[in-house]
Amino acid sequence: MSQLSTLGLTDADLTPRLKFVNILPTVVFLMVIGALWLSGAPAYPPTLTVLIENARRASWPAALGLTSAALVTGLLLQPLELASIRFLEGYWSTTGPLRGLGKRGRWIQQRRKDRLVWLNERLGDSAHKELVEHVPRELAVFPVKQPVLPTALGNRLRAAEEKAGAVYSLDATLTWPRLYFVLPQDVLRFVSQSRNELDTAVRLCLSFALTSVASAALLLRHPVWLALPAAFALLSALAYRTALHAAQAYGVTFTSVIDVYRLRLLKEMSVRMPADSDEEREINDNLRLLWNREGLLEDPVRYDDPSPPVGPAA
Repeated sequence: MSQLSTLGLTDADLTPRLKFVNILPTVVFLMVIGALWLSGAPAYPPTLTVLIENARRASWPAALGLTSAALVTGLLLQPLELASIRFLEGYWSTTGPLRGLGKRGRWIQQRRKDRLVWLNERLGDSAHKELVEHVPRELAVFPVKQPVLPTALGNRLRAAEEKAGAVYSLDATLTWPRLYFVLPQDVLRFVSQSRNELDTAVRLCLSFALTSVASAALLLRHPVWLALPAAFALLSALAYRTALHAAQAYGVTFTSVIDVYRLRLLKEMSVRMPADSDEEREINDNLRLLWNREGLLEDPVRYDDPSPPVGPAA
């Protein structure tokens, strides 16, 4: 970006995550809305001639302003990455304007889950091999112990959080922030790449949806041009589908990392290594109580001796 030096920045100052998760969706929105405005909307139907003439007149100050706006907006949106994911997951207020939509979404998702449960119970030794394989796979994207969320994305991520580490009596939402600190760098890069794919798809979904709404407002007086907002609505739907696949892949990565590195966390915490899986579950039950700040334990967590004995070997 040639405008970065004007702003006192270099390309190295912008991490790949900031570029793709925050700046790219912002640039898409600003460029489309800016192009429509420069081409004559909303007063007149957009034309390429007017766009080129106005762009030539605006010249580099407009490019600098667009770059600055994209950077500032991207930086401001960075702390809201989790909030954007939560929004598409369906964590909406039960008293706000989305209350009705959330209630309807949960009803739809619960109906889908109930239908899959009903089919799964009646398949048995069905001759339809494809159906026998498809139904359990579809059912696996729904949480078992927790209630369903109003969106498919939310249920996929909730199901992954619920099942990852469950066989070890680990609460994934409590374990993951602690496990993250002891992972090797190559594993962290792989996890970050998987998470970036999910976050980028989510941000593009929201960006395309906002672009569709804003462009529709600019082009409302010109019905022929309403195909443009419709195209961005379609892109938003495609980005959401991409987010679903990315969530599935992230869930597999998330679960696999817990499977492989969970004992490394115990070692780093100087917790005495379990002799078998039953003992490991007992330790994890105690750690879950500690991490959740649920008070004193009936059975203490035992630690390895931090100072090995000094002296000649026996």
